[in-house]
Amino acid sequence: MWRRLIYHPEVNYALRQTLVVFLPVLIGGLTGNLQKGLLFSLIPACCNIAGLDTPHRRFFERIVLGGMLFAFSSFLLQWLLLRHVPLPFIVFTLPLLIGVCGEISPLYGRLLPGALIAMTFTLSLTGRMPLWGPPLLYGGGTLWYGLFNWFWFRLSKDQPLRETLSLLYRALASYCEDKYHLLTTTDPTDTEKSLPALLNRQQKIVDLITTAYQQIHMLSADKNSREKYLIRTFIMAEDLQEHISVTLGETDDVRTLIQKSGSAAIIKQNADEICTQLRSTADNILYHQIPGHFSMAGSLADLQNIAREHPDNPVGSFFGYHFSKIAKVLQSRAPLYRRDVMADSKRRLPFLSALRSYLSLKSTALRTAGRFSVMLLVASTLALSLNMPSLIGY
Repeated sequence: MWRRLIYHPEVNYALRQTLVVFLPVLIGGLTGNLQKGLLFSLIPACCNIAGLDTPHRRFFERIVLGGMLFAFSSFLLQWLLLRHVPLPFIVFTLPLLIGVCGEISPLYGRLLPGALIAMTFTLSLTGRMPLWGPPLLYGGGTLWYGLFNWFWFRLSKDQPLRETLSLLYRALASYCEDKYHLLTTTDPTDTEKSLPALLNRQQKIVDLITTAYQQIHMLSADKNSREKYLIRTFIMAEDLQEHISVTLGETDDVRTLIQKSGSAAIIKQNADEICTQLRSTADNILYHQIPGHFSMAGSLADLQNIAREHPDNPVGSFFGYHFSKIAKVLQSRAPLYRRDVMADSKRRLPFLSALRSYLSLKSTALRTAGRFSVMLLVASTLALSLNMPSLIGY
C-alpha cells in the first residue's frame, strides 16, 4: 500500500512541487526574512512552466540557460523602462526575441512562456528592489529549482523513468482497447466518434516514448541490472507499439472483412487479454513487482482456426501473426528486435539554422511568439489607457 502511495506519479509530483516551494518560505521564516522567502518561492512557477524539471540528458544546461534567460528578460525590461521606452513596445518585442528557442527544439520552446512569467513578476518588483535584484533572484531561484530536482531524481533513482514507462504501457493498453473496439463494432457511426480520440491516444504514445527516451539518457554510463531492465522494457514498448498500431487497411474495409470471417468476438478476446496484461505490466513497472505467468495460447489457436477456415480472408492470418508477436513480447518479457536506444539520433537544431528557420513566416515558433506579443501588446495598451494602478514609476 505504501508503494502505491509513494510511487504514484501524481503523489510523487505533488510532493516534489510542494517541497520546492515550501522550503524557501520555511527557511525565510526561520531566519526572519519571510518576504524574501516568499519572493524566492515564486521562481519555481517560471521554471515549472518552462519545463526545467523535465529529466533530460542536458538537464543542467537547460537550467543554466533558463536562469540566464529569466535574468536577461528581467534586466532588459527594467533597463528599457528606465530609459522611458513604452511598455507596450517592450512586451511586444521581447517574446519575438526569445521565441527563437522554439525553433531549436520543442523542449527549448517552453522557455518562452517561463521568461514571460518572469517578465511579468519583474513589473511588480521594479522600483522596490535595485536593478540587479530581480535578475539575481531569478538566477538563484532557478539554480535552487535545478539542484532540488536533481537531488530528488537522484534520491528516487529510476522512479521517474518507471513512471513514464508505466504511463506508456497504460497508453498502449487504452489505444489497443479503442482500436479493436472500433474494428469489431457493428455500429458505423462509432468511426466518426472514435477515430479522433484514437489519433490522440496514438500521439500520447509518441510523446511518452520521446519522454522515456530522454530519461534513459539520464541514466548512469555504467548500467546496473535494474537500469538494464528498464531499457529492455522501453524497447519492448516500442516493439509492442509497432505491432499494435499496424493496420490491414482502411477501417471500414477491415471491419467488413472481420464480419465476413465471423472473427469479431475472437479478435476482441485477444485484444482484451493483451490490454489486461499491458495494464498489469504497467503496475509491475511502477510498483517494483515481479510479473506473473502470461499465455495467450488458447486465444491464438482460435485465430489460427479462423485462418484455416477462411483461407481467402487475410484477417485470421494478419491478426494471428501480430497478436502472436505481442504475446511473445509479453510472455518472454524480452524485445523482439535489437535497437540502439542510446544513439543520439535527435539532435537540436543549431542556433544559426534555427534563426534562419525562425525568420520564415511559415515558422510555428514565430507564430507562437507573435501571438504572445500581440496579446501582451493589447493588454499593456489597455492597462495604460485605463490608467490602471501601477507599481512602477515610468
